[in-house]
Amino acid sequence: MPPAASRRPPPRNPIRLAAAALAALGLAVAAVASAPGLLAPSAAASRQAGRPPGAVARRSPAVRVPPLRLPVPGPVARGFEPPSGPYGLGHRGIDLAAPLGTPVVAPAAGRTAFAGPVAGLGWISLGVAPGVLVTVGPLDRPAVRAGQTVPALARLGRLAPGHDGRLHLGLRIDGAYVDPLPYLAGDGPPRLAPLDLPGVAASP
Repeated sequence: MPPAASRRPPPRNPIRLAAAALAALGLAVAAVASAPGLLAPSAAASRQAGRPPGAVARRSPAVRVPPLRLPVPGPVARGFEPPSGPYGLGHRGIDLAAPLGTPVVAPAAGRTAFAGPVAGLGWISLGVAPGVLVTVGPLDRPAVRAGQTVPALARLGRLAPGHDGRLHLGLRIDGAYVDPLPYLAGDGPPRLAPLDLPGVAASP
């Protein structure tokens, strides 16, 4: 009889892997922030209300998000795409194009809620206001530790490979993801990176 065909696992979907990694990061940050002194009152109220960690927030006038600075000097390569659910597909932030090894700085002053690996990549989440978390990654080696106070524009590490060579910037309010683009200030309006399409000349 012919030998049985070897069974190979189906190829992994990189989009689903990225969505699962970011969802896992949100759960990790929520676990760290639940420690005494790290969880903001508005975030605690959101958890008691049962809001899922991957939900998309509606802006509330009671929540004050400080102006965010660009963590790397680069154009926006991918925008925010609301996820379909807590673990659904989407893009929970924006991606900034920058060369690998570029220094990454804190978008705002805050306290480190999480600093460490998620799915093999280094990430940092900062609490920059009550109930407001900013996440950046991937980083080669985080330069800060959990619980550490970080001033604005302090070095967090260097851009590492693993996210299509881009830096991801995420923003969560009361555990729900929002588009960080409207909150960026101080560096002029972010530019969209040009797309390289076959047969289409790049515009100047």
